[in-house]
Amino acid sequence: MREAKVLLASIFVMILSFFLLQPVFANDLDYVSSILWTGVLDVQVVGDYAYCAYINGLLIMDVSDPANPSFVSQVYFQGRGRGIFVKDGYAYLADDIGGLRIIDVNDPENPDSVKTYQTPGQAYDVFVLDSLAYVAEYWNGLRIINISDPANPTSIGNYDTPGVAYGVFAKESLAYVADFSGGLEIIDVGDPTNPDSIGSYETPGDAYGIFVKDSLAYVADHGSGLLILNVKDPTYPDSVGSYDTPGYAEGVFVEDTLAYVADYSQGLQILSISDPANLYSVGSYSLSGLTYGVFVEDTLVYVANWTTGVHIVGIDDPSNPNLVGSYETDGYAFDVFVKDTLACVAHYSTGLEIVGISDPANPNLLGNYDTPSLSENVFVLDSLAYVADLWHGLMIININNPASPDSIGSYLLNAAAAYDIFIMDSLAYVAYGDSGLVIFNVSDPTNPDKLGDCPTPGYAMSLYVQDSLVFVADVDSGLQIINVNDPANPNLAGSYVTQDDARDVFVKDSLAYIAALTSGLLILDFKDPANPDSVGCLNTPGWAYGVFVQDSFAYVADEAWGLQIVNVSDPANPSLVESYNTPGYSWDVFVDGKYVYLADKHSLMIFEFSPGTGVEENSDEEILPTDFVLSQNYPNPFNPLTSIQYTVNSKKSHPVHTTQKSVYGSQFMVHSPIHTILVVYNILGQKVRTLVDEDKLPGEYKVVWDGKDDIGNPVSSGIYFYKFKAGDFSEVKKMLLIK
Repeated sequence: MREAKVLLASIFVMILSFFLLQPVFANDLDYVSSILWTGVLDVQVVGDYAYCAYINGLLIMDVSDPANPSFVSQVYFQGRGRGIFVKDGYAYLADDIGGLRIIDVNDPENPDSVKTYQTPGQAYDVFVLDSLAYVAEYWNGLRIINISDPANPTSIGNYDTPGVAYGVFAKESLAYVADFSGGLEIIDVGDPTNPDSIGSYETPGDAYGIFVKDSLAYVADHGSGLLILNVKDPTYPDSVGSYDTPGYAEGVFVEDTLAYVADYSQGLQILSISDPANLYSVGSYSLSGLTYGVFVEDTLVYVANWTTGVHIVGIDDPSNPNLVGSYETDGYAFDVFVKDTLACVAHYSTGLEIVGISDPANPNLLGNYDTPSLSENVFVLDSLAYVADLWHGLMIININNPASPDSIGSYLLNAAAAYDIFIMDSLAYVAYGDSGLVIFNVSDPTNPDKLGDCPTPGYAMSLYVQDSLVFVADVDSGLQIINVNDPANPNLAGSYVTQDDARDVFVKDSLAYIAALTSGLLILDFKDPANPDSVGCLNTPGWAYGVFVQDSFAYVADEAWGLQIVNVSDPANPSLVESYNTPGYSWDVFVDGKYVYLADKHSLMIFEFSPGTGVEENSDEEILPTDFVLSQNYPNPFNPLTSIQYTVNSKKSHPVHTTQKSVYGSQFMVHSPIHTILVVYNILGQKVRTLVDEDKLPGEYKVVWDGKDDIGNPVSSGIYFYKFKAGDFSEVKKMLLIK
């Protein structure tokens, strides 16, 4: 086996704090809907419709009038949409950790999810030919899935490529795989049950995308631009020409004598390929943001731009391409505040977005106010939205008519960045970064006036006001408690230094709940504000960025690990009761009744949480896992930490009745434990780290490896294997550590 030299273009920020072993709880948390989608990676046009792979799933738009593309429908999936292929009324979505999604799009206004084939690895791209779907399965290579019956897809073949399968193109009896550091891999799929490599070419860059026409293969080779290979003899592909594009070639589409390259930060590049040995630039179209995907239909190029949406470029004259129309989906959901039937979202570069949520299952965008700077946070009182607009400071926006919000007042504090805002009575409390806390009188919202300020030792990122105290999440200086009994002269009353950065704070009764990045959720007692004291903590799996408390639950926006719900009825012993791994990066959360609103960077997500028992009550029909399962680690490749999930089978375990209490006090039945072992080995077969070696009850578990050996020394980059053994069951998978 040869080791793939893998360098990721986009690194999943999945940094975990330390080993976390946690059973998966009964499902009381349900996805309801999402809106404000951003992050598109691929697009394909069929007829009057463009089918787009967004990070949140499939989005369909009407492009019958290219100058005015319009939203038609969307289908949410929990994975991360990467590649799309549409054929015969079905859309096939390569959904990363979600596998291959199959959607009936015969009626584009009412797409219907038909089936998911859960690929063992991460589905990065898909190509459909006849009744077979060829999936670029990242670290697992090429997978071939029979889709003759879309409702019952079945894997019939797999070829583990030497590199990392990013892109795939199928033609006749051959599959061409863009294999990242492995270059181009050509696989004979004449017998799809037994695919086999017949040729390869180690490209100078990293092969991201592939397009094949006639006897030539066009490789989007990232840092090396476009590479053209002669594959007339697929056993000996040979380079015939190349062109080093100004950016990083992510994708390519060939039409007639032109190649259209999605060139990352350099937008769209158009190259003449009439003489493959002498490529030259014909034209280009610059786009802000990051361009990943490209599709050509007639005289139009459809460009998937991760940052700004889908753009339609006219190429009647390829030397002078022109923008025809755009479906813009830019901005990031940073914060959300819910009031009555409105969700107001601080959407960073696009300002304030106002969403109607009278029916949470069908949210609709009502209006937008594009603020001068970058919207970080929002607070709503009555008919006014108060926005912390980074370098533009405090913005006050009238949302009495949500369709036409209008700025009525602002206050710009020179050389200071506004990050958070809290309104109480007629005062606005603003977290101003390295300027600390600033207090404004907003009794006249058209003319806010500065009353007082209190510098903090760290970087004021977030705040919460209760009575005459302001609690400031002061990043590396932890929690600062400020007495504002006299708003003109606020003074520091107490502080608590957290182990990691304090990013957000929520106060309820005499407890302060702090989202502290890798330290997770911290709970402090401030009965004596001068001496706040730690009561309890829970180390969440990700980086805790935001927190909201309602009743006996703390809701944590846990960055790359989505939403975590923690039972804090006993503050000294908080316990994780629900978790949802979102497609984006969760930065803030707001709870209103049974609905949870999550600012997940690439969308506003709405969930319904109905606390139940958390575990099934005592029953002879208790549902427990019936198979042993070892999942692929995630992220993979990783640096420096990765999570491994496994399932312990109940069939090998005997039921035992117990009076043990669940987290909510209910009695339940458990089964006898099974001795379980999970060990990491290096490529030489030497044991590196024992992750699990103990008896486990039937259930689903996850454990995190921090890239260290048994004595705590960091291990080197390379391929590692992890072996799971429970009872008579044993399975091995591989993973890649990159530093």
